[in-house]
Amino acid sequence: MQNLLQFLRTNFHYFLFLILQGISIFALVRFNTYHQSVFFSTASTVNGNILTSRKNVINYFLLKSENQKLKEENILLRTRGTENYIFINSDTSVARDSNRVVQYSYIPAKVIYNNIRKEKNYFTMDRGIKHGVSKDMGVISPLGVAGIIVDVSENFCIAMSILNSNFVLTPKINGRTHSGQVRWDGKNEDIVQLEKISDQYQIKVGQEVTTTEYGHYFPEHIKIGNVESVEQSDEGKYLDIDVDLATDMSQLSEVYIIKNKFGKELKTLEAPYIDAN
Repeated sequence: MQNLLQFLRTNFHYFLFLILQGISIFALVRFNTYHQSVFFSTASTVNGNILTSRKNVINYFLLKSENQKLKEENILLRTRGTENYIFINSDTSVARDSNRVVQYSYIPAKVIYNNIRKEKNYFTMDRGIKHGVSKDMGVISPLGVAGIIVDVSENFCIAMSILNSNFVLTPKINGRTHSGQVRWDGKNEDIVQLEKISDQYQIKVGQEVTTTEYGHYFPEHIKIGNVESVEQSDEGKYLDIDVDLATDMSQLSEVYIIKNKFGKELKTLEAPYIDAN
């Protein structure tokens, strides 16, 4: 206590100055319209900046939970699409929509490694066997096709990228299924090629290229990209078609792994006949 009193006595003049200064500022602002306006304008600006900074900090820490909510909403919206269902006929009387079974479901994942510079590219995700992932599942970004699962461990999985010369997919162009194939020539990471598309078809720049019901990796109507260019092939009866990818593979981050409920059953059933060819 003695030290406190000694401190106050020693610095009495400073405290008196601060008190008088405060009274002067209060009087200046209180009884002067111009200074009052300046004071409250400055105070509002400072307070606004503080509140904005506070909100930004709070929003930063809420990003993870908000991102998870968006993923769940996206999965719900995707699952509602009719392309995710298979219709099973029944000879017996059934309740309305009871013969509609969900064929495709979605597992959200994050890409933790990605390569686009090689001829055969792959990417790794933070989902594995314990999350319900298995080989031969399709992978999509929020914008379109990204790859197909080729290997799985307990906690992680690896997908063959669409930017892989071994990646093959049957395309649908402008809503029409074609017998050609989607492949990558290993040159431009934004462009893939359509092979063996007959020149009897009127393919135009800008037309949408999507997945078909074939292959069991993806539901139909998942976007692959848009036709970038169309030229006559050197082989004569085919077209050389470049497709601008919907997915920016260099920025691949949040993805969805597609689980086909009947995938294994269909693969087992078809294997003897496919292998025989």
